[in-house]
Amino acid sequence: MSDRLRDRRAGDEATEVTFRGRGLALRSGGRLILLVCPLCSQRNASRGAERGICEWCAYVPSQDQAEPVERGAV
Repeated sequence: MSDRLRDRRAGDEATEVTFRGRGLALRSGGRLILLVCPLCSQRNASRGAERGICEWCAYVPSQDQAEPVERGAV
């Protein structure tokens, strides 16, 4: 994860989300910052992540498909 995304994540209470257990994004306000694409499983470049689009396959995630990442229970 780039320093810029890490700083944003620490500073504005972004929530980690996934898409039916695949991919990884940060929900920050009304935006999705796409870190790992749920469609092609590639780690996204910083530019694409900030735009909310996969730089590899052009996938655009939907807010209504995002689910919070559950931590713990192992």
